[in-house]
Amino acid sequence: MLLSDEELARLDGVAPFLESEAKTSLNFAPNYEVTAEFETHLQPGLRIRAPASDAASEDPEAPPYPLNLFVGLPLDELRNLAYADDMAREAMIGRFGASFTPRLLRAIEKETPGAINLDAGIQNDSGTLSVMLDEPEQR
Repeated sequence: MLLSDEELARLDGVAPFLESEAKTSLNFAPNYEVTAEFETHLQPGLRIRAPASDAASEDPEAPPYPLNLFVGLPLDELRNLAYADDMAREAMIGRFGASFTPRLLRAIEKETPGAINLDAGIQNDSGTLSVMLDEPEQR
């Protein structure tokens, strides 16, 4: 089961912080756009888009394509965020930011090896590519 309406409502206030932490974590790519996509009928996650490079803007149909990556977030992690008290939520958001890029790189390596160059902001296939973050390591 995906997130309930109540869980989605609770995450409304958290989404901007997750976006900010993910963007900060991607410090090598400050111009990437990161947006939260939490819907009742979709896997919740973050979308990461890179602006088109000069070469891609000349021929947008030719590979490599500008990065358009959907990063699915674990439901248990989001549920824990939704129900945490303020102090626990702040700590969980901080851990999310600290672990986001390594978890993203592992997911890309495991699920789409060779299809994405995160540093360059490009991908070899057109359209949206998707990966799923693994569960965070427990402390």
